[in-house]
Amino acid sequence: MRQLVTPSLRLDPLARADFPWLFALYADAEVMRYIGTGVRTEEQSGKNLEGLLEQGRQRGFGYWVLRDLRSNQPLGGALLMVRKPGAPMELGFLLARSAWGRGIATEAARALVDHTFGDLEVPLLQAFTDPANAASMAVLRKAGLRDTGVSTGPYGTPDRTFQLTRAEWLAARAGRKNL
Repeated sequence: MRQLVTPSLRLDPLARADFPWLFALYADAEVMRYIGTGVRTEEQSGKNLEGLLEQGRQRGFGYWVLRDLRSNQPLGGALLMVRKPGAPMELGFLLARSAWGRGIATEAARALVDHTFGDLEVPLLQAFTDPANAASMAVLRKAGLRDTGVSTGPYGTPDRTFQLTRAEWLAARAGRKNL
């Protein structure tokens, strides 16, 4: 995995040194309100993060810690993952409450969309969000993903599903260049 940089963020590949900060983030009920089954224990978070570390080593994508480019302060996390062989790549993100409402999730999501289609050349990217999570739905739309309706999400509950194909991404990029 490689570091990604945006105008105001640095997306650093996950390292074990990040675990304590992320354990606290995953234990915050407000942050986890719309994510999976909610708050996670340190043991649950550690198991999940170890899996993402391994995925990053093996496949070149996984979990990035979002840091403020100027202060180096951690702001949240974002990920690209494949839950099971043959499944589409999935985009996810979460932010510390102090980072909410600043455009950080959108900036990180756009960086990962570009990385997915530009560097990794993946054909399809999906994302899932709780139907009540208006903020995450707005982020996904701003990042270029289309709302494809409600379906059963990765945790077995109804989620809004978003997706974008590489062909759509390429066409959108070509359109922007022609403006």
